[in-house]
Amino acid sequence: MMAPSPEERPRILLVQCGPDRRHVDRETEDFDAERGLVKRATMTPLACATLAALTPADFQVDIWDEELHGQLRADTELGDYDIVGVSVMYSALTYQARFLGGLFRDRGATVVAGGPAVSAAPEDYRGFFDALFVNEAERTWPRFLQDWLGGEYAPEYRQLEKPSLGESPLPRWDAVAKDFPRYAWGSVQTTRGCPFDCSFCDVIYLYGRKQRHKPVERVLEEVRTHAALGAEGVFFADDEFIGDAAYAKEVLAGLVPLNRALPRPLRFFTQVTMNLSRDAALLEGMADANFYTVVLGIESFDAGALKEAQKHQNVRADLVGDLLRIQAHGIGPRGSFIVGFDQDTPAVFDSLHANIQRTHLPWVVVAPLQAPRGTKLWTRLRAEGRLATPRKTHAKDRGAIVLNVMPLGMTRPQLLEGFRDLVERLSTWDAACERIRGFIAGIQRPPQVREPHWPEAVTDRFLREATTAWALTPPERQALGDTLAEVRRTAPAMLPRAVFFLARNQNERRRHERLFTDFDAVLATERQGDLVPDTQPVYVPPGFATAMRDVFPDLFVRLSRDLPDRRDVPEASRDVLVDFVARWGEGFQAFQPQHHEFLRELCDRAVAARGGQPGTLEVEEEQALRTQARRTGLLEALLKDVRDELASWGP
Repeated sequence: MMAPSPEERPRILLVQCGPDRRHVDRETEDFDAERGLVKRATMTPLACATLAALTPADFQVDIWDEELHGQLRADTELGDYDIVGVSVMYSALTYQARFLGGLFRDRGATVVAGGPAVSAAPEDYRGFFDALFVNEAERTWPRFLQDWLGGEYAPEYRQLEKPSLGESPLPRWDAVAKDFPRYAWGSVQTTRGCPFDCSFCDVIYLYGRKQRHKPVERVLEEVRTHAALGAEGVFFADDEFIGDAAYAKEVLAGLVPLNRALPRPLRFFTQVTMNLSRDAALLEGMADANFYTVVLGIESFDAGALKEAQKHQNVRADLVGDLLRIQAHGIGPRGSFIVGFDQDTPAVFDSLHANIQRTHLPWVVVAPLQAPRGTKLWTRLRAEGRLATPRKTHAKDRGAIVLNVMPLGMTRPQLLEGFRDLVERLSTWDAACERIRGFIAGIQRPPQVREPHWPEAVTDRFLREATTAWALTPPERQALGDTLAEVRRTAPAMLPRAVFFLARNQNERRRHERLFTDFDAVLATERQGDLVPDTQPVYVPPGFATAMRDVFPDLFVRLSRDLPDRRDVPEASRDVLVDFVARWGEGFQAFQPQHHEFLRELCDRAVAARGGQPGTLEVEEEQALRTQARRTGLLEALLKDVRDELASWGP
């Protein structure tokens, strides 16, 4: 592919692909003591700001966040750009991302795309963009820009090795600095990777099982930058903030004094596992740093469902008690649940409602089970013939519910109806206020944070503005008023938290309004049973990943020994595994002598293609390489890459 040769400094537009802002649930509503109710975009565009920091000074960079400024359309007034980069977080944004590819191609720009959704399923984006970025981009983005300036670039850039977070630069926030007060949360990343392997999750394939950490002082520097830019809160964009408890405690040890020194403390938000409940020092550190809330992937109160989901960290004797222990420190979980596991029957909806209410979770999100492509759940259900989508879907641009799982314990219409009834019951103001009052009453060790004092006039203003903006009925207004009065009487320092969670419930109510807009049509289609089974071949043999763990050290040592440049080991390994799986296919069950011989042949072929030749190693060096092969996250990245490559070949 040939790139133009601009006469002046080339212009880059980085687009954070986002939803249609015409739907009110896409904005977060918050209450500020000085400004009253305000609507904000959810989170600052961290990926785009990081790419901007990776961009050489030879380029000019602008950022457009579609969640904040609105989706780009054909009539959107923009200047001319030489390169447009589209960051895609979720597969639900695929249609908009493809539209952007066509829009800017027609305007003569080189259009590229990356992000978790592209890395998870690059086959969905090929042909719509001039180049794709698969996996992390700290190394491939600068390489692409250099190639582009040279006049030719590749159609796909893949970064197999997991870079140290020390390589990731300080994000450039100058392009969005003036908009910081319009975001509910700033964004800072401290880790990548997750040590857990839930069956419905693809995080370990994208970022690895072994966590990588950003230097603590770098984290604190980014938080200080957010405070200086006027952020009111920071989301730590980690999949498991406490995956390495010792590192998390180092971060917290810096956050506590940093936040106490600010004129107005920042509130923090992140994602953690239930392991938080087991560590008193972590709990106290997060409370005193001012973590208002944490995403807790609880998923279910049923041990069988949790084992099915490989959510082993949640299978414990007293899940309810552990949740209450977290909340006793003033940390209000955003409890996430899934309905539709094989263990679930229609009785799950009443059971889940009762458990959620008795644990006083102040923020609740429920979703029907989905099987993202490439996850272990997807592979299992695909093999069982239990993946299908309706032939006719409704309101794709509005994000209507589209199931791809065939449940065992109920029909798909029963799952959808039970799901709708459950979330509507949970989000009534009576139910939400009951949980928020219970959460506040259960705080036994209040956070050691100097929160601003809210006089009665402030909460009166909140109640007055909420009544109008949220169209509260008299009984609903009474429920909110009674809740605030009780908190003022029993724990006045917790009023900001109580109002925060009342606003979260309103945001969930609005999300449900959109989600169920076309619900009757969705149900009618489901009852017709006109489903399209997912017949995409599973090219990588079942059990291959497990078998490869024992063999991979030999392959790694051989390539490291014989290649002229060890930096080529990831790419050479990928070529070897693709050729191996293409040869042996789904009939592979376990490594036999002929398989080992074939792997050696493939290694020699990859070495020769790169100008290498057989060499020798000292015993100590070989042992060190074997240890490196076992500890690195390279194999997981390679296995995902092999699946992506073979999927692109088609059936």
